Amino acid sequence: MSRLNDARRREADASLGPVRRLSRVLETISAFRQECGAKTEAPQEREFAAERLVGFMARLRAGLVACQNDGRLLNVWTIAGLKRNEVRTSAVLGWALDCNGSHGFRAAILDGLVELLRKRGQAKVLDDVILGQNYRLAIEHCALGERDNRVDLAIEGENCVMVIEVKIDAPEGPEQLLRYVQLAKNKAVALQKPNSVVLYLSEAWPVDKPAELVCLRWRDVARAISNTVTDAHKRSVSGALLLQFAAHIKNLH
Repeated sequence: MSRLNDARRREADASLGPVRRLSRVLETISAFRQECGAKTEAPQEREFAAERLVGFMARLRAGLVACQNDGRLLNVWTIAGLKRNEVRTSAVLGWALDCNGSHGFRAAILDGLVELLRKRGQAKVLDDVILGQNYRLAIEHCALGERDNRVDLAIEGENCVMVIEVKIDAPEGPEQLLRYVQLAKNKAVALQKPNSVVLYLSEAWPVDKPAELVCLRWRDVARAISNTVTDAHKRSVSGALLLQFAAHIKNLH
């Protein structure tokens, strides 16, 4: 008789939809947990040790004071009022990406950024770009003397011209990106460089972009900096400043 009842129950369960079958499983589990809980003795109350909490808070306060004294909680870029100022941020970005920058990391940060963009597979225009270790970087550059087409950062690499347009809150102007693409091409021709590329650093990407335009976000730059500044560099002044800048630009969204 029990076998017949089991067979009927299995047949009834099979006729149920998956939602109903799942509901039955959960109900069974719930009933089992309640039954086990009823048989379990109530846990004993633990004694609260006030002196241990006081000691912990004292050590925590001492650690916080030590971090404040040695500067680990400082962000010099926040103190300097960098905020969301596009011109000032571009200047610091230029310092970070410059192979001749006083930070001493040479071309490592820009190389790391370009490699990060290449790995995405969406920037084929970067495949043939060779920056080299002694590229030239200019901030607020008027390429070919055209003051109406000032670019935030301009780089003359080994076989290329790279333009970086920085945007924080302002959108691009009418035909602005097309003008920068053409400007980079013209300068590459004038310098006899076979390649040109424009990096558009913004949180708002254009819908229709030229093939020579590579879009990236501020967190991409922050990641390139963090990947470059290893544990061995973190205690150096330049390493700390770069990581502080990375922490600052992560919030530019």
